[in-house]
Amino acid sequence: MRLRPHAFTRRHTIIAVVVALVVVGGGAAWVATRSSSSTTAAPTLVAVTSGTIRQSVSASGTLEPAHRADLTFAVSGTVTSVPVAAGDKVRSGAVLATVDTASLKTAVTSAKASVSAMQDQLTAQQDAGSSAVQIASTQAQLTDAEAKLTDAQTALAEASMTSPIAGTVAQVDIAVGDSVTQSGSTASAASSSATGTGSSASSAGASSPSAAGSSSSSSTTAQIVVISTTSWVVDASVGSADLPQLKKGLQAEITPTGSAIKIFGTVKSVGIIASSSSSGSATFPVTITVTGSPKGLYAGGAADVAIIVKQVENVLSVQTNAVHTEGGKTVVHQMKGGAQVSTPVKVGTTYGAVTQILSGLKAGDKVVGTTFRLGGSRPSGGTGTRLGGGTGGGGVDGPPAGFDGPPAGFGGAGG
Repeated sequence: MRLRPHAFTRRHTIIAVVVALVVVGGGAAWVATRSSSSTTAAPTLVAVTSGTIRQSVSASGTLEPAHRADLTFAVSGTVTSVPVAAGDKVRSGAVLATVDTASLKTAVTSAKASVSAMQDQLTAQQDAGSSAVQIASTQAQLTDAEAKLTDAQTALAEASMTSPIAGTVAQVDIAVGDSVTQSGSTASAASSSATGTGSSASSAGASSPSAAGSSSSSSTTAQIVVISTTSWVVDASVGSADLPQLKKGLQAEITPTGSAIKIFGTVKSVGIIASSSSSGSATFPVTITVTGSPKGLYAGGAADVAIIVKQVENVLSVQTNAVHTEGGKTVVHQMKGGAQVSTPVKVGTTYGAVTQILSGLKAGDKVVGTTFRLGGSRPSGGTGTRLGGGTGGGGVDGPPAGFDGPPAGFGGAGG
């Protein structure tokens, strides 16, 4: 078959172009190139593949402990012991520091004496048949004395700072001999989902991981910081264009900076109040709960995230660049007898760099197209598409067993 002149001109134009398409939501860039050094070079053939197509929203974020406690003493005194140091693992309820208890014990003794005296006075008045007004006044004084006793006993208990969570000591900012002042609140432990209450120290700016930041830059007044190191979240942000696609429960792939191993997670919350980024554009917070207890994660570490917003199974597809329109018909070019032959096809949805083929081709067929390779830099956001492994395509390892998300074995488009 002879090539029509206008068809040759069109093919020459395709050979000369260099196209860069960002198509993977996780941030990788598919780069499409064709050499223009020779118009007689053999055409590049690419395979029609069958597999899983996934669309994802990419984002960058920060790894944070799922639980964190920023602690300060709730009583005044002189620090008498600090038995922990940064890096120590502690259980819930472990003593982290103590202050001198002499004055606190005196306060408890005095408060007990006041309660006993008021109880004796009330009994005497009742036995003597005192007026209702006198008895009511003494009863009110007894109630006040009992409240002061409770406060004194609580203060004595708070002379020992204990950890409200099991985890690792991330920061210690007090030492034996330091004077501390009463903060006036009870202990609390921050988590990604709720704020709990402890019994021996006060929380200094305890908050969710997204507000608390990394352990190396903890809140302003925390004397001791304890974080979980077996459960994590990723605090990420997305642009307004991606926000409508996101919802609680979506699965995500997470790649910590400097790591070649992906971990997995689930979208826990999607914020609807925008904040401004350094570039001035509006972004929205997204919190992702990391699945399981992966090793080698550190609070404050950066991570790239691909949130899977759509997944379609068993899709027959071909590179979008290989699909053309000729004479009002959609075609691909196949090599037969050393010449390019136009083959009519019926196409479905276009997913960025790949287009669904409904009829006209089968898995494994070769068409004239452009070879894709992975490379380039990772984008900071946006929606992309990935073709999963199938006929004619190579796969990569999927999530671990039990992961409620994309099936194992998805990979890149075959060629």
